[in-house]
Amino acid sequence: MKKMVSLMLSGVMLASSLVGCASGSTEKTPTPSAEVTSESKDKADTNQTEPTETAEPAEITIWRTSQQNEVYRDLDKLFMEENPDVNVKIVIKEGDPQHEFMQAVAMGNAPDLVQAEFMNLMKFAANGILEPLNPMLEGWDEWSQFNESYISILTREGNTYGVPYLVIPMLFAYNKAIFEENGITELPKDWDQALDIAKRVNDPSKQIIGYSTLTAEWTEWFFQYYVWQAGGDLTKENSDGTIELTFTDPAVIEAAKYYQKLKAEGVLQSDLTLKFNDLIDQFAQGRIAMMPCGGDWISRFVNAGMDPDDIGIMVSPAGPGGKQDSAIGGSSFGIRAGVADNVKNAAFKYITFITGQEAIEAYFDEMASKGAMDLLIIARDDMNVGQFYDLPEEYIAILEEAKAKGRLEFYGKPEFGGYVDRVVQKLFIDPNMDIEAEFKAAQDLATKEKLEEFNKLNKVSE
Repeated sequence: MKKMVSLMLSGVMLASSLVGCASGSTEKTPTPSAEVTSESKDKADTNQTEPTETAEPAEITIWRTSQQNEVYRDLDKLFMEENPDVNVKIVIKEGDPQHEFMQAVAMGNAPDLVQAEFMNLMKFAANGILEPLNPMLEGWDEWSQFNESYISILTREGNTYGVPYLVIPMLFAYNKAIFEENGITELPKDWDQALDIAKRVNDPSKQIIGYSTLTAEWTEWFFQYYVWQAGGDLTKENSDGTIELTFTDPAVIEAAKYYQKLKAEGVLQSDLTLKFNDLIDQFAQGRIAMMPCGGDWISRFVNAGMDPDDIGIMVSPAGPGGKQDSAIGGSSFGIRAGVADNVKNAAFKYITFITGQEAIEAYFDEMASKGAMDLLIIARDDMNVGQFYDLPEEYIAILEEAKAKGRLEFYGKPEFGGYVDRVVQKLFIDPNMDIEAEFKAAQDLATKEKLEEFNKLNKVSE
């Protein structure tokens, strides 16, 4: 199987595959073959499967982007070769297909199988548009190998709606060469130690930034980790799917004060307009000593010219309450509710194939052959990326630790994150900002503009 699978992979493609729908093939394949359509182009390349004498193949529809297509191309081809009773219709949709799924369900043109990030998949489940998978999962001999933490995320009221696939943990990166040059031999265990180290290594004359975080865009993304580490959260999800805003939680104020301290001590980037990609590049160039880091950014650092031996990775330093919580982004597969039984069975057959041991081994073997080294968590207890990469032991231990500390991004982040972002950006600019008053004003505005609508759309009848 491994010899048959040749995937065109990169860190960017992999990240895309973890937050979007499954990717697919636009190439002609041996019988059985997939029908490929595109909603971003006027033409379609359609391959029809020859019917058998016994029964028509079950057809399943999957949405994919053209970029994701490169990731799964040959695995899809292999699936169709091994399963002549299934005809896969791949619809190429650019952008972020998972965000169009609910609308497509209402319009009657949604795919049968959906790949989505954990939070989005469970949003679909809460709205009753996903099929519970329990009866099928119980008969799958590999199901017992999947990690319970990720299964629990995809379970609601005893029903499991998705199969977890690959997980990106948010970690904390440091430059080993900078640490060594400055005599830093122990990693920071908490916020205060991180600040002390940042002051020791910060060197404007060498253009070295002691500590970096997002200051110009998406600031709520990193800021939420500090709130969690301080023992709180930005929102509270109620059991019925509604939300309470907690922008004035003491932990929010504590996290904001730490940000102010980093700025006041002069260890943050002086250019507050630097965006996400700028931070990636500057860390790779040896100009940032420490910053939050996604497990799938390792290949980006290396591709930007960084020596892999200089990349240090750890779990985030602990906040005041001793917490080291950070986020995970997880990819999972589910089946649209209401599909015919033969389509449901065919879709589940595909899920067990793509998340099965053989396919995952082939996937990561190919990544390793191309020099990829991203720190991902396979959502199974019988496999880890250390089987495929020549990783330092410390990396493997960190990934195991991240399994227990990772959590989903704060509930309602797509709708309410912008309100937090504006306050966090302001606190970097205005050292005298009244933190509590600004977060209270942001919460009041979000309540007025979004809260009622959000709760109306997301409330689930008990």
